[in-house]
Amino acid sequence: MSPSPPSAARVAAIVPAFNEQASLADVLSALKATAQVDEVIVVSDGSTDETAAIGRALGVKTIHHKRNIGKAVAMATGVAHTQAPLLVFVDGDILNLSSYVVEMLISPVASGQAAMNIGLRNRGWLVNAVHRRTGPLLSGIRCLRREVFEAVPEEYLAGYRIETALNWACDRLGLRCQTTVLYALKHLVKEKKRGLLAGARARLDMFASVFAAWLRLRLTRPDLRRRGAPPGAQPELEYIN
Repeated sequence: MSPSPPSAARVAAIVPAFNEQASLADVLSALKATAQVDEVIVVSDGSTDETAAIGRALGVKTIHHKRNIGKAVAMATGVAHTQAPLLVFVDGDILNLSSYVVEMLISPVASGQAAMNIGLRNRGWLVNAVHRRTGPLLSGIRCLRREVFEAVPEEYLAGYRIETALNWACDRLGLRCQTTVLYALKHLVKEKKRGLLAGARARLDMFASVFAAWLRLRLTRPDLRRRGAPPGAQPELEYIN
Protein backbone atom coordinates (compact mmCIF):
# COMPACT_ATOMS: atom_id res chain seq x y z
CA MET A 1 0.00 0.00 0.00
CA SER A 2 2.07 2.95 -1.23
CA PRO A 3 1.18 6.49 -0.16
CA SER A 4 0.06 8.85 -2.88
CA PRO A 5 2.42 11.62 -4.00
CA PRO A 6 2.34 14.84 -1.99
CA SER A 7 -0.54 17.12 -2.89
CA ALA A 8 -1.94 20.47 -1.85
CA ALA A 9 -4.82 18.82 0.01
CA ARG A 10 -5.13 20.13 3.57
CA VAL A 11 -8.31 18.29 4.56
CA ALA A 12 -9.08 14.78 3.37
CA ALA A 13 -12.41 13.09 4.07
CA ILE A 14 -12.15 9.29 4.31
CA VAL A 15 -15.21 7.04 4.18
CA PRO A 16 -14.68 3.40 5.17
CA ALA A 17 -17.59 1.46 3.68
CA PHE A 18 -18.77 -2.14 3.59
CA ASN A 19 -21.92 -2.69 1.49
CA GLU A 20 -23.23 0.84 2.02
CA GLN A 21 -24.96 1.41 -1.33
CA ALA A 22 -28.17 2.60 0.39
CA SER A 23 -26.56 5.67 1.97
CA LEU A 24 -23.13 6.19 0.42
CA ALA A 25 -24.09 8.51 -2.45
CA ASP A 26 -25.61 11.06 -0.04
CA VAL A 27 -22.56 10.89 2.25
CA LEU A 28 -20.12 11.45 -0.61
CA SER A 29 -22.23 14.23 -2.13
CA ALA A 30 -22.26 16.11 1.18
CA LEU A 31 -18.49 15.79 1.53
CA LYS A 32 -17.90 16.93 -2.05
CA ALA A 33 -20.10 19.98 -1.40
CA THR A 34 -18.04 21.03 1.66
CA ALA A 35 -15.69 23.86 0.78
CA GLN A 36 -13.19 22.94 3.51
CA VAL A 37 -12.76 19.40 2.18
CA ASP A 38 -10.04 19.20 -0.48
CA GLU A 39 -10.12 15.46 -1.15
CA VAL A 40 -12.67 12.68 -0.70
CA ILE A 41 -11.63 9.03 -0.49
CA VAL A 42 -13.95 6.06 -0.18
CA VAL A 43 -12.47 2.70 0.83
CA SER A 44 -14.72 -0.20 -0.08
CA ASP A 45 -13.80 -2.90 2.41
CA GLY A 46 -14.57 -5.99 0.35
CA SER A 47 -18.05 -4.76 -0.56
CA THR A 48 -20.15 -7.03 -2.76
CA ASP A 49 -22.80 -4.46 -3.64
CA GLU A 50 -22.50 -1.18 -5.61
CA THR A 51 -20.40 0.65 -2.99
CA ALA A 52 -17.27 0.92 -5.15
CA ALA A 53 -19.27 1.74 -8.28
CA ILE A 54 -21.00 4.62 -6.48
CA GLY A 55 -17.66 6.12 -5.47
CA ARG A 56 -16.40 5.83 -9.03
CA ALA A 57 -19.59 7.36 -10.48
CA LEU A 58 -19.28 10.36 -8.17
CA GLY A 59 -15.67 10.93 -9.19
CA VAL A 60 -14.02 10.49 -5.80
CA LYS A 61 -10.84 8.51 -5.18
CA THR A 62 -12.12 4.96 -4.73
CA ILE A 63 -10.10 2.07 -3.33
CA HIS A 64 -11.42 -1.46 -3.02
CA HIS A 65 -10.14 -4.13 -0.64
CA LYS A 66 -10.47 -7.48 -2.38
CA ARG A 67 -11.80 -8.97 0.84
CA ASN A 68 -13.48 -7.63 3.96
CA ILE A 69 -10.85 -6.88 6.60
CA GLY A 70 -12.43 -4.37 8.93
CA LYS A 71 -13.20 -0.70 9.40
CA ALA A 72 -9.90 0.25 11.04
CA VAL A 73 -7.83 -1.17 8.19
CA ALA A 74 -10.06 0.63 5.69
CA MET A 75 -9.41 3.87 7.56
CA ALA A 76 -5.67 3.20 7.51
CA THR A 77 -5.82 2.51 3.77
CA GLY A 78 -7.43 5.91 3.24
CA VAL A 79 -4.82 7.66 5.37
CA ALA A 80 -2.00 5.96 3.44
CA HIS A 81 -3.36 7.39 0.20
CA THR A 82 -3.42 11.03 1.18
CA GLN A 83 -0.84 13.49 2.48
CA ALA A 84 -3.43 15.79 4.07
CA PRO A 85 -2.54 16.92 7.62
CA LEU A 86 -6.20 17.02 8.68
CA LEU A 87 -8.39 13.93 8.37
CA VAL A 88 -12.17 13.64 8.48
CA PHE A 89 -13.66 10.19 9.01
CA VAL A 90 -17.31 9.57 8.19
CA ASP A 91 -19.06 6.21 8.33
CA GLY A 92 -20.70 5.18 5.08
CA ASP A 93 -24.05 4.56 6.80
CA ILE A 94 -24.57 8.10 8.13
CA LEU A 95 -27.89 9.73 7.21
CA ASN A 96 -28.73 13.43 6.83
CA LEU A 97 -25.11 14.51 6.46
CA SER A 98 -24.68 18.05 5.11
CA SER A 99 -21.81 20.38 4.31
CA TYR A 100 -22.85 22.47 7.33
CA VAL A 101 -22.41 19.47 9.63
CA VAL A 102 -19.03 18.62 8.10
CA GLU A 103 -17.85 22.22 8.53
CA MET A 104 -18.89 22.12 12.21
CA LEU A 105 -16.74 19.03 12.57
CA ILE A 106 -13.67 20.49 10.83
CA SER A 107 -13.61 24.08 12.10
CA PRO A 108 -12.25 23.52 15.66
CA VAL A 109 -9.39 21.38 14.32
CA ALA A 110 -8.60 23.63 11.35
CA SER A 111 -8.46 26.66 13.66
CA GLY A 112 -6.16 24.93 16.14
CA GLN A 113 -8.75 24.95 18.91
CA ALA A 114 -8.54 21.16 19.21
CA ALA A 115 -6.50 18.26 17.80
CA MET A 116 -9.59 16.08 17.47
CA ASN A 117 -13.29 16.88 17.30
CA ILE A 118 -15.74 14.00 17.78
CA GLY A 119 -19.21 14.39 16.30
CA LEU A 120 -22.03 13.07 18.51
CA ARG A 121 -25.56 12.42 17.31
CA ASN A 122 -28.20 14.35 19.26
CA ARG A 123 -29.98 12.29 21.95
CA GLY A 124 -31.54 15.13 23.92
CA TRP A 125 -29.87 17.71 26.13
CA LEU A 126 -29.59 15.53 29.25
CA VAL A 127 -28.17 12.47 27.50
CA ASN A 128 -25.91 14.74 25.42
CA ALA A 129 -24.48 16.33 28.58
CA VAL A 130 -23.86 12.97 30.25
CA HIS A 131 -22.40 11.45 27.07
CA ARG A 132 -19.99 14.33 26.52
CA ARG A 133 -18.77 14.13 30.12
CA THR A 134 -18.60 10.37 30.67
CA GLY A 135 -18.51 8.79 27.19
CA PRO A 136 -17.97 6.38 25.64
CA LEU A 137 -16.98 8.62 22.72
CA LEU A 138 -17.08 6.03 19.95
CA SER A 139 -18.52 8.05 17.10
CA GLY A 140 -17.35 7.15 13.60
CA ILE A 141 -17.63 10.77 12.46
CA ARG A 142 -14.70 12.88 13.61
CA CYS A 143 -11.96 15.26 12.44
CA LEU A 144 -8.40 14.98 13.70
CA ARG A 145 -4.84 15.93 13.06
CA ARG A 146 -2.95 13.28 11.16
CA GLU A 147 -0.45 12.81 13.98
CA VAL A 148 -3.22 11.43 16.22
CA PHE A 149 -4.05 8.63 13.78
CA GLU A 150 -0.40 7.88 13.13
CA ALA A 151 0.24 7.46 16.88
CA VAL A 152 -2.26 4.60 17.32
CA PRO A 153 -0.42 1.31 18.09
CA GLU A 154 -0.47 -1.10 15.17
CA GLU A 155 -2.47 -3.75 17.03
CA TYR A 156 -5.38 -1.32 17.46
CA LEU A 157 -5.76 -0.75 13.73
CA ALA A 158 -8.20 -3.61 13.66
CA GLY A 159 -11.91 -4.21 14.09
CA TYR A 160 -13.85 -1.82 16.29
CA ARG A 161 -10.87 -0.88 18.45
CA ILE A 162 -9.96 2.17 16.44
CA GLU A 163 -12.20 4.87 17.96
CA THR A 164 -11.19 3.88 21.50
CA ALA A 165 -7.53 3.92 20.43
CA LEU A 166 -7.83 7.33 18.77
CA ASN A 167 -9.25 8.82 21.97
CA TRP A 168 -6.43 7.22 23.97
CA ALA A 169 -3.70 8.37 21.54
CA CYS A 170 -4.94 11.96 21.58
CA ASP A 171 -4.82 11.94 25.38
CA ARG A 172 -1.37 10.30 25.50
CA LEU A 173 -0.03 12.94 23.11
CA GLY A 174 -1.32 15.62 25.47
CA LEU A 175 -3.55 17.10 22.79
CA ARG A 176 -7.01 18.58 23.23
CA CYS A 177 -10.09 16.62 22.18
CA GLN A 178 -13.54 18.13 22.04
CA THR A 179 -17.02 17.01 21.08
CA THR A 180 -19.70 18.62 18.93
CA VAL A 181 -23.36 17.58 18.94
CA LEU A 182 -24.50 17.17 15.34
CA TYR A 183 -28.26 17.61 15.20
CA ALA A 184 -30.49 15.67 12.79
CA LEU A 185 -27.71 13.20 12.08
CA LYS A 186 -28.76 9.53 12.03
CA HIS A 187 -27.34 6.24 10.82
CA LEU A 188 -28.57 2.93 9.49
CA VAL A 189 -28.51 0.51 12.40
CA LYS A 190 -26.87 -2.88 12.00
CA GLU A 191 -30.13 -4.73 12.59
CA LYS A 192 -31.72 -2.94 9.64
CA LYS A 193 -28.76 -3.55 7.32
CA ARG A 194 -28.03 -7.15 8.24
CA GLY A 195 -31.26 -8.48 9.69
CA LEU A 196 -32.29 -8.74 13.33
CA LEU A 197 -30.16 -11.69 14.46
CA ALA A 198 -27.05 -10.94 12.41
CA GLY A 199 -27.26 -7.26 13.32
CA ALA A 200 -27.64 -7.98 17.02
CA ARG A 201 -24.69 -10.36 16.90
CA ALA A 202 -22.57 -7.72 15.13
CA ARG A 203 -23.56 -5.14 17.75
CA LEU A 204 -22.55 -7.46 20.60
CA ASP A 205 -19.24 -8.18 18.89
CA MET A 206 -18.65 -4.44 18.53
CA PHE A 207 -19.34 -3.72 22.22
CA ALA A 208 -17.13 -6.62 23.32
CA SER A 209 -14.26 -5.42 21.10
CA VAL A 210 -14.60 -1.83 22.30
CA PHE A 211 -14.61 -2.83 25.97
CA ALA A 212 -11.63 -5.14 25.51
CA ALA A 213 -9.66 -2.37 23.79
CA TRP A 214 -10.55 0.16 26.49
CA LEU A 215 -9.52 -2.22 29.26
CA ARG A 216 -6.29 -3.31 27.58
CA LEU A 217 -5.15 0.24 26.86
CA ARG A 218 -5.57 1.16 30.51
CA LEU A 219 -3.94 -1.94 31.91
CA THR A 220 -1.00 -2.27 29.52
CA ARG A 221 -0.39 1.36 28.43
CA PRO A 222 1.40 0.45 25.16
CA ASP A 223 3.84 2.77 23.47
CA LEU A 224 2.57 5.19 20.89
CA ARG A 225 3.40 4.19 17.34
CA ARG A 226 6.57 5.90 16.18
CA ARG A 227 6.11 8.42 13.39
CA GLY A 228 7.33 6.88 10.16
CA ALA A 229 7.20 3.34 11.56
CA PRO A 230 6.78 0.80 8.75
CA PRO A 231 3.20 -0.47 8.40
CA GLY A 232 2.24 -4.06 9.10
CA ALA A 233 0.67 -6.48 6.65
CA GLN A 234 -1.21 -4.60 3.95
CA PRO A 235 -4.54 -5.54 2.38
CA GLU A 236 -4.75 -6.63 -1.23
CA LEU A 237 -6.15 -3.68 -3.14
CA GLU A 238 -7.98 -3.16 -6.37
CA TYR A 239 -8.06 0.43 -7.60
CA ILE A 240 -11.29 1.59 -9.16
CA ASN A 241 -10.15 5.14 -9.93
